[in-house]
Amino acid sequence: MTTTLITGAGGFIARHLAHAIRNEREGRVVGVDVRAATGGPFDAWIVADLTDPAAARTAVDEVRPDRIFHLAGLTHGSEEVLQRANVDTTANILEASRAAGETTRVVVMGSAAEYGHVAVADQPVRESHQGEAATPYGRAKQTVSRLAAAAAAAHGTRVCIARPFNVIGPGVPDTLVAGAIISRLRAAIAPGGTGVVTIGRTTAIRDFIAVEDVVAGLLRIAAAGRPGEAYNLCSGEGHAISALLKMLLDAAGTPVRVEGSEALQRAGDVDQMIGSRAKAQRELDWTPERSFASSVHASWQASAG
Repeated sequence: MTTTLITGAGGFIARHLAHAIRNEREGRVVGVDVRAATGGPFDAWIVADLTDPAAARTAVDEVRPDRIFHLAGLTHGSEEVLQRANVDTTANILEASRAAGETTRVVVMGSAAEYGHVAVADQPVRESHQGEAATPYGRAKQTVSRLAAAAAAAHGTRVCIARPFNVIGPGVPDTLVAGAIISRLRAAIAPGGTGVVTIGRTTAIRDFIAVEDVVAGLLRIAAAGRPGEAYNLCSGEGHAISALLKMLLDAAGTPVRVEGSEALQRAGDVDQMIGSRAKAQRELDWTPERSFASSVHASWQASAG
């Protein structure tokens, strides 16, 4: 029986991943998070702060997993906070898995933010692109990727890097662009709401990928990924934020006024980011199955509560 350890188990992607594993009856699923469990498809739950090396070692030793999906981390915060949440936890999980034995497969979470500003001529961007991250989050994830590649090269750790692009789907949090728009729109049309939605720049083009397809990609990476390698999880298609907004406004079915706000524009945001999925298709036999429109619709429907 396969035992899977998922860190950051209370998060958006982690819960979808745990559901998929349970639905496929692929064995025991153990979640790790800094917070206590609030339900979900886990056989066991460990409360642990993975920025502490001893806590990471104890969690891995206790579970003795066949595979680890290291999804713990933060997307927003200071450089120091993001380094601790993303880099330190990764270093500790990699060291704990190495100490536990060489058979454990590990998938760590990178990000499209690692690529920084990529010329349109170089898009769809491939995993081999050597960019300079434009945000503290992107820089933290670049370091995560380097740690994983170094662990594979130096110690033979069976670790791969997943690089999801803009994830969307049921339960998408408001820390992601789709979730932020949905949250504001729901508030605007709720009883007593203002009927006004504020939004940042809508001309930016992003590569949206369904959370269900990301989960399928994570499982394929764990099964067939080459140690030390990174794999984009993306659609290979670009959609402007304005298109996402229009779909959500249409789904709301209620007149809403949209107002722009410079305060919502993030420093370091790139104008366009579209990924290449060729490597994942070639090496993992992974292809996204859900359309942008269906994922937007599912995200909106799920937000109704």
